Amino acid sequence: MVSQIQRLVGRTTIVTGSTKGFGHAMARRFAAEGANVVLCGRNKAAGRRIEDEIRAGGGRAVFVAVDMSDEESVRDLVSSAAAEFGRVDVLVNNAMAMDHIGSSERPVAEMDSAGFDKILKVGVYGVFWASKYAIPEMLKVGGGSIVNISSLAAVAGVPSMPGYSACKGAMGALTRQMACDYGPKGIRVNTMICGIVLADGLAAAVESHPVAGPLMAEAQLTRYGTLDDIAGMATYLASDESGFVNGAELRIDGGWTSSARFPNLVDLVFADLAASAAPHRS
Repeated sequence: MVSQIQRLVGRTTIVTGSTKGFGHAMARRFAAEGANVVLCGRNKAAGRRIEDEIRAGGGRAVFVAVDMSDEESVRDLVSSAAAEFGRVDVLVNNAMAMDHIGSSERPVAEMDSAGFDKILKVGVYGVFWASKYAIPEMLKVGGGSIVNISSLAAVAGVPSMPGYSACKGAMGALTRQMACDYGPKGIRVNTMICGIVLADGLAAAVESHPVAGPLMAEAQLTRYGTLDDIAGMATYLASDESGFVNGAELRIDGGWTSSARFPNLVDLVFADLAASAAPHRS
């Protein structure tokens, strides 16, 4: 549900990985809150479709094709956002190499360096590059907000996912570090540790799995999350309402990490998903 008072009017928001799932939901919510939205991802057709969807609803949006594993591409993304709307106020680091996670993740002793590198290029370097180029633009307008989208893997051990876990753990440390450097200059940096969201395609696959589904359902303390839950928290962190929140890791998981244990999702779910859907490259 969107508030009657729009909280992001006139602000330019970049949402990486916004052609589906969390990113799509946050982009739509930001547009409804009055923001200029810069969509980005590898899937040009999906990006253009969401751009048209937001514009048809009266919002302002532009899609920029980007490869988050390439520094020049990320730099061009931020430059395009500033050129299109004249400023950058909010960066949401949401993109993640889920195709590589499905095809490359193994226990450390079994994982090859190339696969590990592909995951870190998006999950660590992509966050670093997006922040590196967005921060100077934010400083030009007196401040801004960086929202990093993390997961349960940042705070709990997850079987057979060293690359993904390393990315999400690094995200928390980088959040605190950037908050120290740029908080005094008006830029807040926070991380959302997101739980299981049924509307996300991957989580839906987990829920329907005959083994993983019951294990995950048994661990819920309240309920599964929704895309509105994620978009609502991201809007709060992007807006002035969270002006006293900086360098924080906020768990939005229904209490899941208070008691839960992960099944081996790589073997049960991710491998089948990777085999059934070839990665899209733009």
